[in-house]
Amino acid sequence: MTALRSTPLRLTATLIVVFTLFTLAGYGAAYLVTRAALSRDVAARLEQTVETVRSIPEQEEIAERVAEIAASSAPRDLLLRYAVPGEPVIGNLPATVAAASGAIVGHDDLPLPEDDLADSYLAWEGVVGNGTLTLLVGRDSLVGLGETFSQVLLFSLLPALLLASLIGALVARKARNRVENIRSTLARLTSGHHEARVPVGPEVVDDLGQIALDVNRMAGAQEMAIESLRQVSADIAHDLKTPIQRVAVLLERLEDTAPPGPAHTIIASARAETSQIVETFRSLLQIAQLESGQARLAFSDVDLAALATDLADVYGPASEDSGHSLITTIDGPAIVKGDRTLLGRLIANLIENALRHTPPGSITLRVAGGASPILIVQDDGPGIPEAERSRVLRRLYRLEHSRTSEGSGLGLSLVAAIAELHGARLELGDAAPGLTVTLTFAG
Repeated sequence: MTALRSTPLRLTATLIVVFTLFTLAGYGAAYLVTRAALSRDVAARLEQTVETVRSIPEQEEIAERVAEIAASSAPRDLLLRYAVPGEPVIGNLPATVAAASGAIVGHDDLPLPEDDLADSYLAWEGVVGNGTLTLLVGRDSLVGLGETFSQVLLFSLLPALLLASLIGALVARKARNRVENIRSTLARLTSGHHEARVPVGPEVVDDLGQIALDVNRMAGAQEMAIESLRQVSADIAHDLKTPIQRVAVLLERLEDTAPPGPAHTIIASARAETSQIVETFRSLLQIAQLESGQARLAFSDVDLAALATDLADVYGPASEDSGHSLITTIDGPAIVKGDRTLLGRLIANLIENALRHTPPGSITLRVAGGASPILIVQDDGPGIPEAERSRVLRRLYRLEHSRTSEGSGLGLSLVAAIAELHGARLELGDAAPGLTVTLTFAG
């Protein structure tokens, strides 16, 4: 069905249909014109023969002329019978034929062997001299005309159509493949694979080649812009991380030496805020490192089921203390290629996100094995509106109702970066109520 929706294939099919219809129309018009000309020629021969016999004034000469014409004419071309009462019949038609002038007589109605006759005849009958003249002019050329046109149609149009269809299908397939390359490249660019490019061959001179070049130029500019933003983000995080860590150390020393009181409380708050800033920068740097893809070099087999079980044991007590129940469901081993530490960070971030942003309730951690392992974290909290689900994966983006809670807005961004590094599809869904985070890993 996809091929039927292909524009190049549909255009090719349309051109072939138009070509076929115009060719058939041309053949039909030529056949009709030629048939009309041959019909006029048969009628002219009939009229000429009749006038030749009629123009003779003497009865004896009429009989002699009819005998000459009958002797020199093959039954396939001309049949005639001249009957004068009381005298022998003259001509090559041995019996009378009931045929009105201008009628078409078939060979089945004639008293002669079929092999000697034409397929049909144009008839004339009337009084000439003292007798009745019956004249039949063969129309074999009209039948032969139809057969000739049928053969021409069979041996010229059909091979041409087959050849045109084959060439058109090959051209349409090639064009469709080029369009699919452009579409798949745009889809990859949209999904975050900024290195994707359209393969460009020697066909760059046509319109699809120019579009491919334009897409590649756009992708290159987009990749450079995104890389620049990433580099600026990483540079800012790296440059500010060390001074802020020093501030944190100084605040810690100041907190240790300050006497109890309002000043001590302010210093403790400042130290906590500074620690949050340090954690934010650390997360930004880690996201930048993940996006570089270098961590793939150290990938190995990781059992998501065992990793999820270990983290559930770690977060179990904290969940109980906050009034949540952490439910773990494991459906067989789930082996994926990846980094155990990063995958652990991914699961931990999802659990912490559920603990931080949902009221006391249940949190479900589910792992399903198989060819494409699936990891699901589900809660029964307020969830995320559908319009916001793509935005919460951005760096530092926070929902309005979560701005007063702890966190930097990088939890789900880090999850998305780890998922992309591992080739996993991340989906945010509605748990009605609550949020469902589903990660599907490639087999």
